[in-house]
Amino acid sequence: MYEITYLVEAEEDLANLSDEILSEVLNYIEKYKTEPLKYGKRLYDQKDTKLKGYFATYVANATYRIVYRIEKCVIKIVEVVAVGKREGKEVYLEAHKRIHKQ
Repeated sequence: MYEITYLVEAEEDLANLSDEILSEVLNYIEKYKTEPLKYGKRLYDQKDTKLKGYFATYVANATYRIVYRIEKCVIKIVEVVAVGKREGKEVYLEAHKRIHKQ
C-alpha cells in the first residue's frame, strides 16, 4: 500500500477544480494507493520540461493531467505534484517549475 502526499501547490490545484473533475481526479488518486504504475504514463525530459521519473494520468476526457512520482524507498509514497489542463503543456510546465524551484 502506498501513502499519498501532495505538494502544497497540488492541493491548491485540487481546490480550483470543478466538482465533476475533482471527483474523477480523487478517484484516480485513491487507486494510486494500490497500483500507481497501472494508471500513469511515464514522463521524460523534454526541451522545456525536466520530468524524467514522473508519471501522468489523463483525466476528464484527456483534457487534464495528474502529474506524480513514486517513491519506493523505505515507505512507499505517491507524491502528487500538479493537477491541471493539458492544453499548451500547462500542467507539465507547472510541474517542472514546482519540482525545480530555486
